Amino acid sequence: MRPSDALLDTIVAPATPAGRSAIALVRLSGPDTPRILEALAPRLPTPPAPRRPTLLLLVDGEGAPIDTALVTYFAAPASMTGEDVGEISVHGSPAVVQRLLRAATALGARLARPGEFTERAFRSGKIDLLRAEAVRDLIEAKTPAAAAAGARRLAGSLSEAAGRVRDRLLEASAGLAAAIDFSDDVGEAVPRSVEAALSAAIAQLERLSASYETGRLLSEGCRVAILGEPNVGKSTLFNAAVGSERAIVTEIAGTTRDTLESPLDVDGVPVTLIDTAGLRASEDPVERIGVARALGEGERADALVYVFDASAGFSEADARRLAGIDAGGLDGKPRLLIANKADRRGPGGPELPKHAFLLCGLAPDAGETLRALLTGMLSDSIRGDHASEVLGTLRQKNLVDDARRAAQETLTALRDGVSPEYAATHCHAALDALADLVGETTPEDVLARLFSTFCIGK
Repeated sequence: MRPSDALLDTIVAPATPAGRSAIALVRLSGPDTPRILEALAPRLPTPPAPRRPTLLLLVDGEGAPIDTALVTYFAAPASMTGEDVGEISVHGSPAVVQRLLRAATALGARLARPGEFTERAFRSGKIDLLRAEAVRDLIEAKTPAAAAAGARRLAGSLSEAAGRVRDRLLEASAGLAAAIDFSDDVGEAVPRSVEAALSAAIAQLERLSASYETGRLLSEGCRVAILGEPNVGKSTLFNAAVGSERAIVTEIAGTTRDTLESPLDVDGVPVTLIDTAGLRASEDPVERIGVARALGEGERADALVYVFDASAGFSEADARRLAGIDAGGLDGKPRLLIANKADRRGPGGPELPKHAFLLCGLAPDAGETLRALLTGMLSDSIRGDHASEVLGTLRQKNLVDDARRAAQETLTALRDGVSPEYAATHCHAALDALADLVGETTPEDVLARLFSTFCIGK
């Protein structure tokens, strides 16, 4: 079905999650919305009064009562999709919602595809593609900071930033066009304002591109694996950080045989903390599996916490193990080196590595201290201005990078004395990338994949 054909349909879907609740919301959008609402709620005024919630009895096609509901009609184009929209708030019973959906589809509505309401808002010009993606980001946010970033994008902060870059590129494009048009009169002299506009656009695009790591961590989160030898207190630290006795802790080395995960909010970044089996050679086949899984988690993790016994010191085995971890592709990842069991470290204990943090996993403030250390470790990966606009998806970063490269090629061409016609082609490529960023020229297959990742009813 082509998008233009699908827009002729009236769609219906629950806008609230499945399951029992106090209220469930069912939403309609499309040209037949007023007719379907009048059939479902016979006492609804004809035509329905826009934006006036009315408590009415809902009935099915045979006149049997469904529920008493609050019915609100939004007339096009003053609605979230730009179409006629109906919102029906019923009691939050799954059976009631299903009866209402069956009645609406029997009257000619079609069950909505995932993200189809937001897609219609995009196609009607209510929102651009950056705001559409922000709807999904806001729904899927795992921490208050991630929700705040999504809300800023939905309010238009990223769209406005893209608009400012576009203004600079349009200024440069206009200057190049003038140089081309009047070349017979004044030669191919390009105004200095063109280079200034390009330089400003490049700087803005570089800042946006650099913000992606912050956006990625806020949306996708960060996996942090706790590694180390057996019986150095990895599980104790894990329990302290998550605030509960999730992992079994004993004095017996090798107690942990499998991985254990728990979510944490670390200064707004959703972190998945992973407790792992102790790293050592073993004849026990089960323990060997646990060690292999621990190393696998270390490879997949975004950051590492390596723990050793402060009373025993950082051994040559620890050094070899960390070197092996680096050789396995983990070099460059953020990491913490924790000298645990500080309470057992007597005066004149073994010298600790320069960047190790002395900690006692049994101390009342151990969890708070470890979370603070995690915040410090992740701070290098998170921009300090993450309260401003940040890129939220890899699609956005790739297009921003495309625009930055094209703008840089435009500037380089001008400085190398290349003709304005050639430089203008690169400038047009940068503008094309920004048009794709906000959805003006995004291919249909890309749009289809993007909106398919939304939830149904949104």
